[in-house]
Amino acid sequence: MVFDMGFAKARFRVVGAKSSVSGVAIVDTGSIMSVVDLNIAKAIGLKPTGRVVELATLSGDEVLCDEMLTEVFEIEGKALAIERVAVCKLPSKAREKLRALGAGPNMVIGMVTLEGAGLVINPAMGKLEKVDWLAL
Repeated sequence: MVFDMGFAKARFRVVGAKSSVSGVAIVDTGSIMSVVDLNIAKAIGLKPTGRVVELATLSGDEVLCDEMLTEVFEIEGKALAIERVAVCKLPSKAREKLRALGAGPNMVIGMVTLEGAGLVINPAMGKLEKVDWLAL
């Protein structure tokens, strides 16, 4: 895991109804939802919810995305069942920026997914860390 300007990189695996995909993705502290490229979502069989969400990309473009469900979303070995993700055709400028940051061009991990896995970014150490759950 590497930290740079509000971003960290993390290993991921996303499972759909047909197959799975894995690699290294950017964890974006400014992104609420995780984003999956449309071609990947179709290939692995993510399930649409019928909801549409609007996102601003790393390159400043605004895109409409379909909300879809994964069967499993795993970050750094921590697995989440049935995670909501935004699915859209990522603009080429955004894909280029992801590559320039040293990650795959088809995925951005958002804060809801990160926190659901019990992880946070530690900016002082430049890495993801496990956090304990607090029950009141």
